[in-house]
Amino acid sequence: MSTLPHKKIRFLLLVFILFIILNGHFAYLGSSAVAMENATIFYVSPNGNDQWSGTIAAVDAKGSDGPFATLQRARNAIRELRQRGSNGQFTILVRGGTYRLNETFILGPEDSGTDAQPLTIKAYDNERPVLSGARPVTGFIPYKAGIFRADLKGTSLEQYSFRQLFADGKRQILARYPNFDPRDPIGNGFLYAEDSIGGGSKTKFKYSVDSVHNWAEPNNTEIFIYPGPNYWNNIIPIAGIDKDRRIITLAGNASYPITAGNRYFIQNVLKELDSPGEWYFDQKEKALYYWPMDAVSLRTVTVPVLKSILEIKRKKLGNKYYGTPSHIRVEGFTFEGCEGSAIVINEAKKTVIAGNTIYNAGSHGIEIQDGFENAAFGNDIYEVGGAGIKISGGDRRTLTPANNRAENNYIQHVGVFFKTSSGIYCEGVGNVISHNLIHSTPRIGIWLDGNDHLIEYNHIHHVNQETQDSGVIYSCARDWTKRGNIVRFNYIHDSGGYGRNNDKEVWRTPFSSWGIYLDDWSSGTEIYGNIVAYTYFGGILIHSGRDNIIENNVIIEGGRGQMVYSSIPPTAEEVPRMFAKIKEMGYNKYPSLLNIRNMQDAAKMAGNKFLRNVIYYTAKQSPLYEIYGNLDFATTISDYNTIYHAGSPLLLPYIKAGTDLQWAKWKDRGLDKNSAVADPLLSISAAGGFRISPASPALKMGFKPIPFEKIGLYKDPLRASWPIKE
Repeated sequence: MSTLPHKKIRFLLLVFILFIILNGHFAYLGSSAVAMENATIFYVSPNGNDQWSGTIAAVDAKGSDGPFATLQRARNAIRELRQRGSNGQFTILVRGGTYRLNETFILGPEDSGTDAQPLTIKAYDNERPVLSGARPVTGFIPYKAGIFRADLKGTSLEQYSFRQLFADGKRQILARYPNFDPRDPIGNGFLYAEDSIGGGSKTKFKYSVDSVHNWAEPNNTEIFIYPGPNYWNNIIPIAGIDKDRRIITLAGNASYPITAGNRYFIQNVLKELDSPGEWYFDQKEKALYYWPMDAVSLRTVTVPVLKSILEIKRKKLGNKYYGTPSHIRVEGFTFEGCEGSAIVINEAKKTVIAGNTIYNAGSHGIEIQDGFENAAFGNDIYEVGGAGIKISGGDRRTLTPANNRAENNYIQHVGVFFKTSSGIYCEGVGNVISHNLIHSTPRIGIWLDGNDHLIEYNHIHHVNQETQDSGVIYSCARDWTKRGNIVRFNYIHDSGGYGRNNDKEVWRTPFSSWGIYLDDWSSGTEIYGNIVAYTYFGGILIHSGRDNIIENNVIIEGGRGQMVYSSIPPTAEEVPRMFAKIKEMGYNKYPSLLNIRNMQDAAKMAGNKFLRNVIYYTAKQSPLYEIYGNLDFATTISDYNTIYHAGSPLLLPYIKAGTDLQWAKWKDRGLDKNSAVADPLLSISAAGGFRISPASPALKMGFKPIPFEKIGLYKDPLRASWPIKE
């Protein structure tokens, strides 16, 4: 019998579902092509003139009319029409070329569109306009030994102070000692503190012989240091150098006490400008020094003069803000060259930043600060000082979701200046992070904080490259009321980590990193359907959290622990505050909070579930479960898992018994009673494909196949680039 009718029904059902999606909650993500049909269109071009009408795409034959020259003029033209009562669809089409902005391009409530008629600002056809917050530097003359000097006094750049310099579109190196080593930028090019001061000062440390050269004065000199436990770095001015006692004093506190072996380098020193690609700016004399890599580099020097390139924000009158910018789309641009975040969206609604390329920003690529239903979609972001995307929003008091979204973005090589940075940082309530590709970060891939976020279908690899004690997907709650987050269907692998246990050890990688890391009492999180592969300290870690559900995941070669439980003592100073927070928030949504009745019981790792997971690992000495501290066996559930250890014993060092008895003793405690020790029949291709055989014993345990083909980036008209070349 023919199956055609069934296929038709399935097709119609899919069409109906697609219709619901496109006309539902995230309809604003769609392309703006349809909305342009009846739009009033203004054009902007490098060949334009703000005195023209801006209503034609190119200069006319007479040279008397054509596009505008600036985005500000096009924006103002729309404002003028609206003031005269026109409220239709408005679109600004921007021709290819580089636009060096004299001021941040700001959009406010008066620029808002509607659901049906958003304000759309986008690239013309397939052209690629560049919005730059940087300006060229000219007038270089030879100084000495390959170095050139430009006097900025009397020029348009005299008023600016800048922390970055670009040549041929690439960030150059602020003069430093030791020199940057492009062959090993993480492991080489550092000095190491010889000793701490006073048992661990945050402002002083002893340096080793020959670590400081004979500068007359440390004017403007800075230290770039990874203090204490090597979690991240600080950039701090140097207040003084005592060469007799070999002590460096900083002008501000480091994040942690500086200890022996902490790595650092010294920068912003003219006398250390001794290598091609280095530069130095004398703020007092307004003199710029640069050693170019080649002649092209010298001709293409730019410095950032804007903090941000685009801001969408509320209006300010005195000390009060009013209005909500909404229904604004920005598509198809390149944003480059600024001291702060390239794009800042503050308390807006239904804005879309899509299909853009963002690089050479001093802070974040895109910041979505609060607001509702805003989206960063399909962007390529790299070489930024902070996070690729930072999202906040939602109300923790009422648990009102923001529904801000980061989807289909390609984020790599971020955290140039701030090594605590992640590919995407998400906080607040009810935001969505989906289908992103993230790699090459100094610390975390995706950092979540708050309630009810959805982290799904992301591909993250080779992160945690410069710091230790970190995860690919990471949460640090220190608050039992931060819960309701879902982490599902993500593919994460090669977690990295760089560090050492003490100053007697050599620095190494991989080191001290996990796959999914629920740190510091992170609780009430659902981790479902993820593939976690090739981590070092463990596949998944719960650090003193409660009520987490770890279900239907695949953990491959988890290193020193496939699943790790680690508790924090009930004497920790945060416990009383967290206990009080439960009463303060008064949530009804999370019933398991009622189980936290006193501070002693609250500090237990209780109510966690580890169900129907597939674990595949071959290293003989690797533990299956690594447990540190107090795990509440009465409320912990671990069962229906499929475990393969290549015929070696299943190790649980927490169980004080011989290696051949630990698994049996574990089961005697009522855990993994129904779990299977068997080959799960996984297939992992060199190209990254993943599947589980229909004959896998895991399916009998209730394991559901993971939709691997849906993970990661996908082709879309609003993707900044396709195909992706990592």
